[in-house]
Amino acid sequence: MEFIKRKLLNESIRFIELCQSYVLDGKINVETYNSLSGIKLSFIKDMLERENTSIYFDRDFFRRINELFKTNSLIYEMSKKAITR
Repeated sequence: MEFIKRKLLNESIRFIELCQSYVLDGKINVETYNSLSGIKLSFIKDMLERENTSIYFDRDFFRRINELFKTNSLIYEMSKKAITR
């Protein structure tokens, strides 16, 4: 069961990383990014809160998670600035 949970988390992270790269490269817009990644980001947060004690996560995994949320914040801030202009 741990393997499946870890696999789901890794696939979700990879999907969001791909979406983020598309937004930053201008291949998709922020609205599309939000609709594609919003549920997956919530899923990752929920899984980490619930399963943090039962699944082993290595340092690289947490580094990827931190980068994921930093980039998500960057995209959100960029979209806020674009709206206010």
